Amino acid sequence: MTSLFVCLFFNISFAQLEIIDATQRNDIIIGGADWTEISYSLGDVQVIPFSDGVNTTVTFNHQFGRKGTINNNELTHYSSIKGNLTIAKDQTVTIEESSVLVIDGNLEIEGTLQYNNSNGNSKHVYLIVLGNITGGGEIKGGEDDHDQPPYASGKIEIEGGHKGGEGENIDSLPPYISEKLKDDGFDLPVELVSFSASIIEEGIAIKWATASEINASHFEVYSSIDKRSWEILGTVEANGNSNTLIHYSFIDTKTYNTEVYYKLVQYDFDTRSETFGPLVVYPITEQNTLKTSVFPNPAESGNVTLLISGINLGNRTEINIFNKEGRLVFTKSMNDDGQRSITYPLHLESSLIPGLYIIRVNSGRQQSIEKLIIR
Repeated sequence: MTSLFVCLFFNISFAQLEIIDATQRNDIIIGGADWTEISYSLGDVQVIPFSDGVNTTVTFNHQFGRKGTINNNELTHYSSIKGNLTIAKDQTVTIEESSVLVIDGNLEIEGTLQYNNSNGNSKHVYLIVLGNITGGGEIKGGEDDHDQPPYASGKIEIEGGHKGGEGENIDSLPPYISEKLKDDGFDLPVELVSFSASIIEEGIAIKWATASEINASHFEVYSSIDKRSWEILGTVEANGNSNTLIHYSFIDTKTYNTEVYYKLVQYDFDTRSETFGPLVVYPITEQNTLKTSVFPNPAESGNVTLLISGINLGNRTEINIFNKEGRLVFTKSMNDDGQRSITYPLHLESSLIPGLYIIRVNSGRQQSIEKLIIR
């Protein structure tokens, strides 16, 4: 494919552009009507000041690809950085509403990354980073009801008004985005479908299963009694590449007199990592306290995950979901299988319309209630 380069001169741009230059030192709109559906770089990209010190603003704008009758839940136009993106001090990268920027490496921000979602438009802004987001700059936006957090496989250590938390949230991407990126060859992380921990005679059994793996090297199993200091317990080899259900297990033989937390860190062959958990296991002598949480919340669809801990062993666990009118719209009953803590994927895309829902979980005599918002 012939490489075509961006050329700005007296505010004139040329048509049929698709390659993003490695160095951006002039104001430019990437993804406008003159660009193809997917605009991409051939490697790392840096946004730096022009030679006379004038600030540079690079804008990613794919609104034209989602106008009119285009389904919001389709991804056809987006931009991809095939490496790292660096935003130098005092420089700006803007992502317009309805637009998606995917970075196949790390994002280093010393300047500003701006979400431009005017008036909470329902066509969201997505920043997807398959590595880490770090730097001394900031991300502005991403805090209104219709804005999305930055999504990252690794850590998010950046200032600003965003909802990214600590990162490692890329599994929460809407399926229409994650499936499209996988189809386009992106090395998205392992798709974990279950993660549980239970007390057995030999110790505590940690079990997990994956629905798909791409370039997966191994898992590391960690424990903690305070969720701050983590100790690695061991390593379990992954299967590399797979599209079938694969089950894994690890036994922690240590004895605990208090609650203990577990997490998994999955590594790719290129050293990228993704973290799952934590789960909590209570000692047998301690009265279990049923706790639940659901993520992502708010969600774009019914494709969410329910985390249940403190399960009362020997009893069935029931999950019931009610709409705001109090009508039961989903129910599930399951045995505990000796597991005190589980993650349970809820695939409810065809069942739930946008609105407020109540999730009620019963385990023995205990009950936990969570609110879920579907946008």
